Amino acid sequence: MSNYKRVLKHLNKEELTAQKIELALVDDFENQYNSANKLVTKAYGGSFKIESALKSMLKDYDAAGKSFLKANARYQELENAAEKLGIDLDAKYKNYKSDISKTLKEIDAASRKILQALKLDFV
Repeated sequence: MSNYKRVLKHLNKEELTAQKIELALVDDFENQYNSANKLVTKAYGGSFKIESALKSMLKDYDAAGKSFLKANARYQELENAAEKLGIDLDAKYKNYKSDISKTLKEIDAASRKILQALKLDFV
């Protein structure tokens, strides 16, 4: 075989090898890009779950707060009735009053934190 043909044969192998490397790089890039897209989609899904959970918690705290406010109103009625009758309320009811006040403050604080978290715009 002539030197010319050997050089051509050698060049063709080098060109084919270069093309294979380029194709492998393209495949590697596409695989990495697709993998990154799957991960960000999963992360967005988590964001939606967080936002949904926070909204659900806020709704539950709101319902609990309203219920404690009603309980507080009933306590006031009980306290007024006891005062009219000239009797002292049992200590456990006084503890309930303290617990209602404390819990309402905790609900308010937790609700404010949830509202702040929702402003972070997870999605």
